[in-house]
Amino acid sequence: MTTLEIILLITALLLLALYVTSKMGKDQPLSEVIKEVKKDLKNTADNVTELVIKAKDIVFDASVQKAIKEFILIVEEKNRLAKDKGEAFLSGDDKKLAVVSRLSEWVSNITGSTEKAVEFVETNQSKIEAIINDYISFSNKMQGRATLSEAEKLIQEQLKK
Repeated sequence: MTTLEIILLITALLLLALYVTSKMGKDQPLSEVIKEVKKDLKNTADNVTELVIKAKDIVFDASVQKAIKEFILIVEEKNRLAKDKGEAFLSGDDKKLAVVSRLSEWVSNITGSTEKAVEFVETNQSKIEAIINDYISFSNKMQGRATLSEAEKLIQEQLKK
């Protein structure tokens, strides 16, 4: 054992001793103190389990929207490269499917569960499609216009990257 491990072990034992002695100060028999400590440990384990489960839940927020936009950019870039090479490229619903597929894979990697990924996509399908439609139609407008404002030029440059 390293010195750090020994120090941590001693600290943990001291904290445990302080905890148990604080419980014994109530003139309870040792068996009652042990039952109370077990109950506290069980409650702590339940709370930690609940926190871990909640931490794995994906909430549809700004980070998910950003990820969807990044997946759209990836699909658009792959399409542009395929067009330049004269290869087959995605259009319309195939683009959406590619973006949703990437999103599902991303959620699956975060949660560790493909079932949760499918459930997330199904639950938020209308929001996901709205973001995809808005973003793609916006990028299509930007590509079709000859005169752009400075902000629009910056966005177009980001879309081209």
